[in-house]
Amino acid sequence: MNLNFLRRQLSLNPLKCALQRSQALTGRLVTPMGSSCGDSRRAKHTLPDLPYDYNALEPVISAEIMQLHHQKHHMAYVNNLNIAEDKLHAAITANDITAQVALEPMLRFNGGGHINHTIFWQNLSPKGGGEPEGDLLNEIKESFQSF
Repeated sequence: MNLNFLRRQLSLNPLKCALQRSQALTGRLVTPMGSSCGDSRRAKHTLPDLPYDYNALEPVISAEIMQLHHQKHHMAYVNNLNIAEDKLHAAITANDITAQVALEPMLRFNGGGHINHTIFWQNLSPKGGGEPEGDLLNEIKESFQSF
């Protein structure tokens, strides 16, 4: 197997920043200045605070559901992303390309889940809502008779 080809492929996929961070830590690669990947020495991923209380969306979404979704479900993505990045760092340190490639689904799934939920919390708002306007409102009324 051509290792240069594999390394080139890895540099083109979603693992790029995680690989650069881990490689910078091992001294095998210095992340170039101006890299969009940020500081290779950054802290572990953490669960972001919600911008509102768990009960702020009641009665539409209960406090219990919000707390469960945030503290258990989203936290699982955060914990598993940190585990995956630790495993990736170990695989890079061991120069284990097979393990590095095998970790891509775990990194992508948990990284994506963490990012998506972080955005999701910002999209919910106790003061949001209201009727849409224009074509969207017309389509809703046509399909459901009313907003």
